[in-house]
Amino acid sequence: MLLTPNKVTKLSKEAKSYLVSFQEMPRDIYWFNDPFEAFTWSQTHIHENWGELAYVRSGCMVMCTAQGNYMVRTDCAVWIPPGVPHGWYIPCDSWDCALYIVPQVLKTPNFKTFHVLSISPLIRELILHLADKPYPYDDVQTEDIVRVLLHLLQEMPVMRTPLAMPRDPRLIELCATIITNPGTVYSLAEWGRLLGMCERNLSRLFMRELGMNFREWRQRIRLEHARNRLQQGESVTSVALECGYTSVSAFIDRFRQNFGITPGQVHYR
Repeated sequence: MLLTPNKVTKLSKEAKSYLVSFQEMPRDIYWFNDPFEAFTWSQTHIHENWGELAYVRSGCMVMCTAQGNYMVRTDCAVWIPPGVPHGWYIPCDSWDCALYIVPQVLKTPNFKTFHVLSISPLIRELILHLADKPYPYDDVQTEDIVRVLLHLLQEMPVMRTPLAMPRDPRLIELCATIITNPGTVYSLAEWGRLLGMCERNLSRLFMRELGMNFREWRQRIRLEHARNRLQQGESVTSVALECGYTSVSAFIDRFRQNFGITPGQVHYR
């Protein structure tokens, strides 16, 4: 179903408690555990004294800066260093488990810059374990988990080709629909009619905002979705159909070209 523009709303007054008001971090790390409805937006803001590791336990979030707009998923996170103006939006119902981290405890050079990093299943479980705990913490066991998490985060690889996301509300509507339903088969011309744009203008807008054409972007969404579903134990055939492929063999070939392995070689988490 096409998402309608009137669902796009700014962050509600109640949700603004998400933007914690303290000036200094009471601990090296602060965690969130908050559900958000689709098309919730934050205001642009800055954290002067800590960085933010944007992460979700379900759904997705798009982090926006002047350096680019990137998607946060359950298998990757976005790091925003202190002092970087940023905002975010939620394309679909999601559960936010972001971390605020004092930058001095992250020694590796990549944490000086805005980037996307992979999240291993172990790091995911540590984040989710902390998210369910009260804050601030003062027990030795939680402190030990925090130390392990901070150490492991610095070993996670930077994603060299993170998935770009748009700012234009019309493209957000289009992209959010494909994210939530990757099997959507509308052509770019059909999307243009739905959004009140000609195909040529929509194609130009896509290239300008995302640096790739519509087909390339949709294929990346489908393949990333497919890998996540396969890691959850879904069958190759059901995943191929869910992602809009009418030929399982074509799906297998495309998956191998993109990831270097066949869908059947994906390990369950």
